[in-house]
Amino acid sequence: MKQSRYFLKTWLFFPIAIWINSCQIVDKSKFSNYFFYNEDQNITTLDPAFVKAQSEIWAVSQIFEGLVEYDDSLNLKPCLAKSWNISEDGKIYTFHLRTDVYFHKSPLFKDSIRKMSAEDVVFSLSRIADPKTASPGAWIFNDKMDLRFFENADSFKMPIRVVNDSTIQMALTHAFSPFLGILAMPYCFIVPKEMVGNDFRNHPIGTGPFVFRKWEEEVSVLLGRNVLYYRIQDSVRLPYLDGILIDNVKNKQTAFMKFVQGEYDFFNGIDATIKDELLNHSGDLKPKYKNQFNLLKSPFLNTEYIGFNLNPKFNNEATSNLYFRKALNFAIDREKLIGFLRNGVGIPAYYGFTPLGLPNYQYANIQKTLFDLDSALFYLKASKINVKTMKPIELNTTQDYLELMVFVQKEWAKIGVPVKISVHPSSFLRQLRKDQEISCWRGSWIADYPDPENYLVCFETRNFSPNGPNYFHYSNATYDQMVQESNAFTNDSVRMQMLSKAEGVMKAEQPCVVLYYDESIRMTQTWIQGLNANPINFLRLREVRKVKK
Repeated sequence: MKQSRYFLKTWLFFPIAIWINSCQIVDKSKFSNYFFYNEDQNITTLDPAFVKAQSEIWAVSQIFEGLVEYDDSLNLKPCLAKSWNISEDGKIYTFHLRTDVYFHKSPLFKDSIRKMSAEDVVFSLSRIADPKTASPGAWIFNDKMDLRFFENADSFKMPIRVVNDSTIQMALTHAFSPFLGILAMPYCFIVPKEMVGNDFRNHPIGTGPFVFRKWEEEVSVLLGRNVLYYRIQDSVRLPYLDGILIDNVKNKQTAFMKFVQGEYDFFNGIDATIKDELLNHSGDLKPKYKNQFNLLKSPFLNTEYIGFNLNPKFNNEATSNLYFRKALNFAIDREKLIGFLRNGVGIPAYYGFTPLGLPNYQYANIQKTLFDLDSALFYLKASKINVKTMKPIELNTTQDYLELMVFVQKEWAKIGVPVKISVHPSSFLRQLRKDQEISCWRGSWIADYPDPENYLVCFETRNFSPNGPNYFHYSNATYDQMVQESNAFTNDSVRMQMLSKAEGVMKAEQPCVVLYYDESIRMTQTWIQGLNANPINFLRLREVRKVKK
């Protein structure tokens, strides 16, 4: 490993031999089994109750764990809960906890270490819902938890109780099949009940494979190996790594050069400034890098789309016409978009709003839409809109996606549709969309939890913006009923069938044009083993090894 700036700035953090003269010299062999990567976005908290950005989620996911987790194929697996039972009516969840889990060493505990108990789980989940906590994750329990189920529940206390030291029970107001997936979110990571005050953001204590060591904001985060971690693999106590160091270099080109030079073990994402240097139009590494790095690609649960506002206030817009929207959908060559604008990163969106990568989802129930200029011209004619006299479509976007929207503008020009592109700061565009001030925009939707329901709620009538994510103001009673009724089914295949049929109903009315389903791109050094890609772009390092050749 080559010397990086974080060695120079953080040498006091480490018990290593250092000599100071005209420069600092570090015994780099001490770090040979540390995992180094960069975050170009700031980490603002290490408290799972407040994480929002990927940079924070990745960091806290090394320190904490939840009752359940997703594997790389998006199957729910036991984690701190070794098993669970769900009542026949789908309302009561009983979790049986592992009894071999310890919190990280801390002065908070009488003997510096303590086993996790059922009371910690109750405390952690109640803390998220408590209005005094002001967690951005409080919404995950809205309209789901039954405050009247357990005796002595006051106005706040969660409907969750300790059955015994290793068993808890939770009650819902109604059956909601995606509930287990919600419990896998970082908001639901388990913290010790002794945790008090705001300092927890700076000194987190969890049960995960790595323990907190040091955080210098906007510089680096240092984590060490948790010697008390409960998981054993191949007769070895995990993790294999001795620690993790997260750098905070804002410039992606600088960070990429550090990766090329071997200073980072891992690099996430392909910035527009380096994609042509790295990838060909098929999304493969160019020959000069093929033997230098490993490239990991995976479907990423992010849908990129152009939305139309169906609010009656926009009835005078061409986009309020169903046939016109269908014409726009057929007129975009998505394969060309992916190949030439994104260097093969992404999957052309031929189905609906729900992206590829969700297990058991019945995509076949959704009509496939391919690029077809003849169909585009057919629906344009059926719309009876005169493109020569119509008011240009105002397509609202941000600077980051301007090139993509210019591509769409040219595609629609092929059928004679005029487009004006308006560029806004992202926060302003979100506000315009939320306040129903625009009729056409570029947007994206990344899953909060990997379930098609999390995408389809964006089109439910009850979720009209500004109070919900239905910025399209799409409304269909049949669709609403199908989505809501699906949540009562514990049989996953039946539920997926219902949801995909509901999506077919929605897609036929074309409230949006879906452009592509994203892919995650990861590069690792050849000495890294055990790091995989997955559709939720989750970073799991407990089984990663460094094998220097």
